[in-house]
Amino acid sequence: MNKLPVLITRGTFLFPKVQHSIEIGREKSIAVLAESTKTHNNKILIISQHNPLEDDPDLKDVFTVGVVATFSTKKVWKDNTQSILVSPEDRVTIKNLAYEGGLLYAEYDVVPTEKGNKETALDMFKVIKDAAVGVADFPENIDMLLEDEKIASDPNVLVDSIAQVISFIGVSKRQELLEEFDPIKRMEIITKLLIEKKSTSEIDTDITKKIKSNVDEQQREYYLREKLKVIKEELGDLDGEVNELNAYKKRLEEEPFPEHIKKRLLKEISKLEGMHASSQEANVLRNYIDWMMDIPWYERSDDNFDLEHAQKVLDGDHFGLEKVKERIIEYLAVRKNTQSVKGQIITLVGPPGVGKTSLAKSIAKAMNREYVKVSLGGIRDDAEIRGHRKTYVAAMPGRIIRGMKKAKVLNPLFLLDEIDKMGSDQKGDPTAAMLEVLDPEQNSQFSDHFIEEEYNLSNVAFIATANYPGDIPEALYDRMDIIQLSSYTEIEKIEIAKNHLIPKALKEFNITTKELKFKKEAIEEMVKYYTREAGVRQLERLIAAVARKFIVKKLKNELTEMTVTPEVINDLLKKRIFEHSKQAEKSEAGVVTGLAYTQYGGDILPIEVTHFPGKGGLVLTGKLGDVMKESATIAYDFVKANYKRFQIPKEVFQQNDVHIHVPEGAVPKDGPSAGIAITTAIISSLTNQKVSREIGMTGEVTLRGLVLPIGGLKEKSIAAHRSGLKTIVIPSQNEKDLDEIPQIVKDNLEIKFAKKYEEVYEIVFGTKISEYTTELPMFKKKEGTKQTTN
Repeated sequence: MNKLPVLITRGTFLFPKVQHSIEIGREKSIAVLAESTKTHNNKILIISQHNPLEDDPDLKDVFTVGVVATFSTKKVWKDNTQSILVSPEDRVTIKNLAYEGGLLYAEYDVVPTEKGNKETALDMFKVIKDAAVGVADFPENIDMLLEDEKIASDPNVLVDSIAQVISFIGVSKRQELLEEFDPIKRMEIITKLLIEKKSTSEIDTDITKKIKSNVDEQQREYYLREKLKVIKEELGDLDGEVNELNAYKKRLEEEPFPEHIKKRLLKEISKLEGMHASSQEANVLRNYIDWMMDIPWYERSDDNFDLEHAQKVLDGDHFGLEKVKERIIEYLAVRKNTQSVKGQIITLVGPPGVGKTSLAKSIAKAMNREYVKVSLGGIRDDAEIRGHRKTYVAAMPGRIIRGMKKAKVLNPLFLLDEIDKMGSDQKGDPTAAMLEVLDPEQNSQFSDHFIEEEYNLSNVAFIATANYPGDIPEALYDRMDIIQLSSYTEIEKIEIAKNHLIPKALKEFNITTKELKFKKEAIEEMVKYYTREAGVRQLERLIAAVARKFIVKKLKNELTEMTVTPEVINDLLKKRIFEHSKQAEKSEAGVVTGLAYTQYGGDILPIEVTHFPGKGGLVLTGKLGDVMKESATIAYDFVKANYKRFQIPKEVFQQNDVHIHVPEGAVPKDGPSAGIAITTAIISSLTNQKVSREIGMTGEVTLRGLVLPIGGLKEKSIAAHRSGLKTIVIPSQNEKDLDEIPQIVKDNLEIKFAKKYEEVYEIVFGTKISEYTTELPMFKKKEGTKQTTN
């Protein structure tokens, strides 16, 4: 049984005894070559597919007559494609075509051939050559075939060699020649093709004569167009293209396109008229004209700068965010007063899920503008912004022009999402292109490589979003008006859930408020113990999960309505996922409560310090970041430098090691706000003075004892209140931020300020540093004993 792996070609036909080079690019084909080399001594079956454009043909899509051949690899290119030289041996008929181990195999029978004589071969050659007289595309050097004795002496090889070199033979005719086993009949097929080709040339001559009678020979361009028109009339496919071009012209006449755009498009339409409808260049031009006519050049929407309406929209869509809303109202007021769009670009900065994108949607709704979102995350090529030249394969405009097409007006609101995630590489720097988009002095003449005409973006209202302001490219940052959105507090999350998320979920799942009710305590349970996020996305998912579980119970007739309580939440959502840190059970020496600010909100941060006999070393544990390690070192050195003021014997530092630990060692911790807490914990441990478990503190300390300001005061104070602390110590410079703290927190939390560490010491230990005049009892020497410090 003859059986070999099969190589499927598309548009390439091979004839026995005629060597031919082909390019192999498909992964399956490359695998076939590898298998043939490995197990079949470079021998394969070669058949062709019906449709050359089909990338992955089925078994029914291939012919059943081909050749058996050997091959040798000429070159392997960088993209793993290969050039191979194929030496076909015999015609074969294919049977039992099937996949084995991912590769196509087939059984085959060699078609028997009778070798004719040289005289017959020469007669056949003369017949074909006579038929080719007057055929322009017939090879001029066809006589060279007779120089090869193998070809000249065998009619089969001669006819196949001629079939291989005639370029205008189509796919179906080549396969017909391959499937015809009689060389004389193959000769007749070829001569018939040559006669038809000659007749076509004569028809072309007649068409040319008709045209020449209607046009001046010197008007070459007009002549060529008329010629093409007559050809299309003969073929009967002129009407569709003429209608399409007339539609373009009609739009240009009726619609108020800018004059320079009209001129450009009429020029392109004129070019298109002289091209073959299916040519590649015609498709490029048609695509360009379609894009140019779909982009808004004159359409506008009516702006709405009613401030009361805007305030109502913002309040209806978002809870809290008062400062953000105030800034947006100011932005709209300025636009209304100046009738100008120039100025810095509003950039909403905050952690994921706090409402940046939905705020932009609300602004668009308030201004009565079309809303378009452009995601910039991961863009590294400036062509994503400026587009590609229209002559490139699959070229199209950049994201800005594509967004304008989607908006359909000249004055939409553009959301440039995640502008801090843009990068750059060897292909270009998209930041430079974005600079032209956002700069009010430049964007009235924005240049996109595809449309090749200046486009006015000065009427667009741009709003950007970012997670971290430090990641925004410096050149863009200078043109931005940063509006900071901090993470939501627990109080705000509860209100958002009540007023927005729960009604939205009930409407989405077609549930009435009578059927499913959420107690406030249940919402608090989800917020505190099932989510840890800056925004409310996970909270929204949890509410949806509860609604889905209720629907299941309802359809199973287990219940008709449900009131959601904390117990129901625990039952439906199973055990709690998160536990917030709580204040210590008792006050101890060396244990101080710090305050932390994370992307999920605020939390308390217990800091533990102990000391033991050693050589004066400092040990830091708890997966601390570089900044926090520096804070610990500064705090330790500050205490050592002021040991007399803190009444700590100098020998303590020489004879002991100090260990600073922040619990939860698997959780990374960093930031410049733990300095005074670490300093207090070190002093507490070394002097054996207890620190009240009801006191929390935050602030950085310098080597001179100054207390520096911190961020996230709102979140930290809420965490202190939630954890049961009674007093917090904060830097004096943060007094201006007290208005950010919710009133309920300020009513239940005593907030004290410190400018220098001496003030922190007095608040925590109740004694001024200057009042210490004697050593503490634990450091006094007893007669006849050595002093110990542990």
